[in-house]
Amino acid sequence: MNSGLSTGKALIRCLKDSSGLNQTNLVIPVGHPVNAYLRVIPTVREKLDPVDLRLLSEWRNKYVKSFLTEFHAHPERTAKWLTEYVHQSDGKILFMLENLSGERLGHIGLAFIDWESGYGEADAIVSGGSSPPGLMKLALQTTLKWARDQLSLTTLGVRVRSDNTALEFYKKVGFEEIKRVPLRSEKNGEDINWFEDESFLAFEASLVYMIYRWS
Repeated sequence: MNSGLSTGKALIRCLKDSSGLNQTNLVIPVGHPVNAYLRVIPTVREKLDPVDLRLLSEWRNKYVKSFLTEFHAHPERTAKWLTEYVHQSDGKILFMLENLSGERLGHIGLAFIDWESGYGEADAIVSGGSSPPGLMKLALQTTLKWARDQLSLTTLGVRVRSDNTALEFYKKVGFEEIKRVPLRSEKNGEDINWFEDESFLAFEASLVYMIYRWS
């Protein structure tokens, strides 16, 4: 691992350990002039923000068909995901997008970071529905630039279901499709899980792999 990637890995750990409710946290400005910002969503249990938990749950339920795991989210389950999955992973971080009045508009994450190769993916990108036109696109581009400049990631991708209307959004952001893999679904109680299966012929949807092309 080169020194830049090593520093990026340490930065993500520091940001997640230190971010919390009613604390001074890192923010990434969005826009020129600035009209919004990204802040790290707290992932330490004692520092979780109840409003974050509520909104993350509501927004996930609203767009549940966009995910590879379909289930009913609620604040307790979201808290468990943040503390046990996001916080514990060295390759994942989640940001809340807010306007200058502090209104929460959506969230954007980075995940599946391979610190040896410098690869990472945009992940958990959800608009709360009240963001101005073009802001989510700008916020995602800002996140990708931050990942390149501050984390030293050299290749950034995204994976999205082919039946997700966000596919066109990612193309407008600057992602280019590189392959598709068939998906099959399995029901587990009330939950539905989608798995990649190249041998599955009667597929309803596929997983689209995309790479970000820097302009």
